[in-house]
Amino acid sequence: MDIVDIPDQIAKAFKYSLRSPGAFALSLVTAISVFAVAYDLLYAFAFARIYNVKDPHYGLGYFVGLALVSLAFPLTIGARAYMRERARARPFGPHEIGIAIAPFDVISVDPETLGTASTLQALDAVSTQFFRVVQSTLSEFPEAQELKFRFLPQYTRIGNKQSALQHLGKLRATLVVWGTITQRSKQPLEIRMEMQAAVHTYTFSELSIEKFPMLPLQYFTFFEAAKAAMDRGDAEDARKLFMQARPLGAELDKNHPGMGCVETVDELLGALATGGRQQQQGAPLEPGTTRS
Repeated sequence: MDIVDIPDQIAKAFKYSLRSPGAFALSLVTAISVFAVAYDLLYAFAFARIYNVKDPHYGLGYFVGLALVSLAFPLTIGARAYMRERARARPFGPHEIGIAIAPFDVISVDPETLGTASTLQALDAVSTQFFRVVQSTLSEFPEAQELKFRFLPQYTRIGNKQSALQHLGKLRATLVVWGTITQRSKQPLEIRMEMQAAVHTYTFSELSIEKFPMLPLQYFTFFEAAKAAMDRGDAEDARKLFMQARPLGAELDKNHPGMGCVETVDELLGALATGGRQQQQGAPLEPGTTRS
C-alpha cells in the first residue's frame, strides 16, 4: 500500500468500524498512529534533504504539523463518517414510501477472512448490490418515483421482528429489509432475507447470488407500498401502486398457479373503488417463501 492510499484506506476502515463503538475507537487510534508515523518519516526525510543534515530538528513547526496531520485529519475523517451515517438514519417524510435496508449480519466460518475491513466491505457490497439492482429494475415502472430506498447506517442492527418493527415506526418506513450472509470456505455465499411491513414479515431463505427472488421482491414492494398508501388515506396513490403490482402478480400466478396474487390485488382495488377499507391481509407467497 502506497502512502497516497492511506487516506482512502482509513476512510473505508472508519465506515465499517461504525458497526460498533469499540471498533470505531480502535480504528480512530489506529488512524492516529498511522498518520503520526507517516508524518514523522516524511518530515525526517524532507528535513534531511532540504538542509543536508543527518538528523532532523524537531521544533515548534514539527509538533504543529504533527498535531494537524495525526489528530485533526483522522478526527475530521471520523467525524464526517459518523455524521454521514447518522444522516441516513433520519425518518422518511410523512408521504414518502420508504424502503429501508439494514446492513446484513455476516457469519463467517472462514477464519482467514473474518472481520477484516476488506471482507466486510466485500460482503456488505453483496447485499447493497442486490438492492441497487432491485432499485434499478423498479425504476422502469411508472410509479417507481414514489419509492424511496435508503441504506441504513453500519451500526444499525436488526435481528428479529420486534427490532424491525421498532425501526419501521422510528423511520416511518413502509418496509424494513434485513438478513444474514453466511460465508463458508470455498462455497457460495448463503443469504437469508426478511422484509418487515406494518403487519407481515416476508422471509426468503436459502438464497444465493445466482438465486435471487427479483419478481416476488418487486411484487411485495409495490403491494406493501400500495397498502401503506391505502392506510394513510391516499386512495389515488394506492390505486396506482396496486395497478403496478397487478402485472407482477399475474406473472407470479403464471409461474406458481394457485397463489392468487391478482385476486388479492383486485379485492383491494374493489375496496378502494367503494371507498371502504378491507381488513389487512398479506400478499400470497411464492413457494419457499414464508410469512408471519
